[in-house]
Amino acid sequence: MVNCRGCGKEIAEDANFCPSCGLRTVTGEETGVKTPRDRPKWEEDVEDALQTAAKTMEEALRIALDSLREVADQVGVEFEKVKERHVPRKQAPVFCPSCGAENPGDSQYCTKCGKQISP
Repeated sequence: MVNCRGCGKEIAEDANFCPSCGLRTVTGEETGVKTPRDRPKWEEDVEDALQTAAKTMEEALRIALDSLREVADQVGVEFEKVKERHVPRKQAPVFCPSCGAENPGDSQYCTKCGKQISP
């Protein structure tokens, strides 16, 4: 019989783990016995919940992306309709109050003398 390194209780020499505290013994280490990794139930539940959430988010993003593509297509169609209907209007020419030169209708300054046409 030997004593456990963790709790000091007497254990069998060929034991791989202490029956009292669960610590792996020297014999267990020497023979290469792995320590079991029993995960608490809540850890498994959290992992499952995270996997479910990730799948749900991926699906939601896919749906959102598909919806955005549809909207973009619709906007493109409407934009083309507006472009087809839009005909630039030609503004009547404006005349410079200083020199009388004819200027394009949207002019703020005279192209001939540089004076301000309209405030």
